[in-house]
Amino acid sequence: MKQYENLAKAIYDIGKYSFAALVVGQFIAEKFSMKATIAGIAFTLLAFYTAVEFEKIKES
Repeated sequence: MKQYENLAKAIYDIGKYSFAALVVGQFIAEKFSMKATIAGIAFTLLAFYTAVEFEKIKES
């Protein structure tokens, strides 16, 4: 089950990096794109949800 734990941690990290790049980066950029912000939030939520599901497998 250590594999699922490591995979969940990796997916959490991907979610954090995507949030930083796609959402926070929009506020730093000269041109703000609402589509990129919404896509970044959606991808981050999907990554976090996937990681939580892998953690549930770990616990079983």
